[in-house]
Amino acid sequence: MKKIDEQLISDYLEGDEKSLGVLVDRYLVNIYNFSYKLVNDHQAANDISQESFIKAWKNIRKYRQGGNFQNWLLTLTRNTAIDWLRKRKDLSFSTFENEKGVSIFAETLVDDKPSPLELLTRAEDSIFVQELLNELNPPYRDVLTLRYSSDFTFEKIGKLLKRPLHTVKSQHRRALIALRRLLEAQSV
Repeated sequence: MKKIDEQLISDYLEGDEKSLGVLVDRYLVNIYNFSYKLVNDHQAANDISQESFIKAWKNIRKYRQGGNFQNWLLTLTRNTAIDWLRKRKDLSFSTFENEKGVSIFAETLVDDKPSPLELLTRAEDSIFVQELLNELNPPYRDVLTLRYSSDFTFEKIGKLLKRPLHTVKSQHRRALIALRRLLEAQSV
């Protein structure tokens, strides 16, 4: 029988070291994928994932029982990724600029990776989306998080949340409508 997150956390706090390992194994792939989506760098995603789990381990006593552990962990990861993006520095090419302020050297470089500013914008967009998700009813938020952050199918979401398939699909549709309304309210 698969233990729920809260039981594993309780077991860990009572001295069962293996329970924390089960939680790490359960969420490692999701946390790595989420990190990678934020920073688009495999090594950085590895580092961010590791640091996120270390933060979770250090702050596990602060986890609010009854909350969604995966969302808590994703929030830690998002904040860690934002910190990483802020620390990343741009290389200055100002010494290579001509009298018109054009850097011939910089123009000849080809870099397919997004700039730190683009990465920060993505992270800020992610924060904005997470804030919108936090305004949704928990059943809607859970369905959207599992569907889009973890790439779960509706069937898998239904099994995980112990809800009928048609309920999951209905909650997904209603959650998207609620998100659209929240977005429209933000733009006014």
